[in-house]
Amino acid sequence: MTNPTTVNEPIRLFQQVPGRDTSKDRAAEFDVARFYYDERFRIAEDAGILNALIAATAAEYDLTPPQWAQWYSVALGFRPDLILELGRSKGNSTALFCQAAARLGRTRVVSVCNSRDWVEETLPRLKPLVPPSWFDPLDARQADILDTDYQAIVKDAARVLVLWDAHGFEIAEIVLGRILPAIADRPHLVLMHDISDNRYAHIDRSYQDQPLWKGSTWDKGTGLSPTRVNIGWMNSLQDQVVAIADFAARNDLEVGSADHEYAAFFEACPAYADEMRDLLGERFFSRAAHWAFMSLSGKEPPIYFPGVHRRFRHECGVRLRDIHPPRWFGRSTPLPRTLDTAPVKWEYSAVIGWRPLAEIPENVPRSLCVRLQVVGAPAGVGILSADRSVFVASQRIPPALGTQTVFLSIADPARSGPLVVHTWDVPERARVTVEHISVVW
Repeated sequence: MTNPTTVNEPIRLFQQVPGRDTSKDRAAEFDVARFYYDERFRIAEDAGILNALIAATAAEYDLTPPQWAQWYSVALGFRPDLILELGRSKGNSTALFCQAAARLGRTRVVSVCNSRDWVEETLPRLKPLVPPSWFDPLDARQADILDTDYQAIVKDAARVLVLWDAHGFEIAEIVLGRILPAIADRPHLVLMHDISDNRYAHIDRSYQDQPLWKGSTWDKGTGLSPTRVNIGWMNSLQDQVVAIADFAARNDLEVGSADHEYAAFFEACPAYADEMRDLLGERFFSRAAHWAFMSLSGKEPPIYFPGVHRRFRHECGVRLRDIHPPRWFGRSTPLPRTLDTAPVKWEYSAVIGWRPLAEIPENVPRSLCVRLQVVGAPAGVGILSADRSVFVASQRIPPALGTQTVFLSIADPARSGPLVVHTWDVPERARVTVEHISVVW
């Protein structure tokens, strides 16, 4: 016999499956809508520099001015001492987080992305707009998100804000399986771009004669219009929305919708919306967000994290050849080697030819693995093109206690140029000890 009290109650997916005891969860210590309203005056005060940064990054198609203001308010309101950015490209969010760090005064910004757009296009346009110290909190790494040591990045952080703006299942595995476990024990907040709320975005849910969604097609050169996937309120082009929904269901977590938070907050207080609109204008105020958020802060364990398999299972040694200086300290033993970088921005301190000692299979991801210690100041490690005209991979290595491991992606070992150790953008001397170099795949 049907229980009359449950006839009209919707059945939630996995409702009868035992999971976490959510009754012991503590309330979140952040409110993205309240941040937007509370930080309105600082957004207004900084509107001039924000507009200048938006113009310099030239990527409003990727992050709209209202989204700039929304994420700026989250950074100011949440007050992290570390902002970790996954995916940089032109660097619009990089710039807004650097501006937030300048406001906060004690915040590091670590940005990880393979793209060179930030260095080659955006930095030259930003430097005339801001003082040199504006870049001090930024560690912009040209590196593979899959091969970065996040435990080392977050180990000293007390409050962490993560921007998850790089796409795909592999990166979702890194966020959910490596980064979240590393920060679950401290206050944290993860912002997730390119996710719209079906309750507010009014996106056509029809298939429009397109086939069933089988993964993101927007960047695969199929010639077809991008298809979207719908899971609950989430509507997105991106694969990771599936992983996010799966992770949330396994752990009985709610994925937050910025669209919903803004709608509920400003509908409850229409005068706040009017005040925001009068103060910021349509340029920086909108209830439309198209991003989501997640946090494990206050959640009762256990939390189930996906396993992350080692990306590289094979390793081979390399033959090294000194190019500059011709005989590095006159040593016959290849490694370890220690050098002091010159206190001149970008100056090369060592150029090392390298070749693998074994044949590397074709069509497999491979990287040059470099283990090193850096003391005193940041240093750079990179691989030049075969003609030595540009870096094909490079990474800033901050000074730290102990050994750090760097993975520099290489397309073809036979055609890659030498490895370079150099001063970074700070004209200070660093002591660099290179302990190990190998090729991994």
